[in-house]
Amino acid sequence: MAKYPKFLMEHFQNPRNVGELSDPDGVGTVGNAHCGDIMQLFIKVNGDKISEATFKTFGCGQRLRRVPS
Repeated sequence: MAKYPKFLMEHFQNPRNVGELSDPDGVGTVGNAHCGDIMQLFIKVNGDKISEATFKTFGCGQRLRRVPS
């Protein structure tokens, strides 16, 4: 397995900013619906700046199966 920096592994094992914002100002969706790879990004805007951002992601079964636990 590749050697990753500790901060990256910590974020991978304890992700932040995951989930859906209630009443977002913007939502973006991208992916391949045929396979099931989809990501959604939710943002809240305060003035001209993004004040909060979260995401949800879904992967196809074959890709999820290849992810080491």
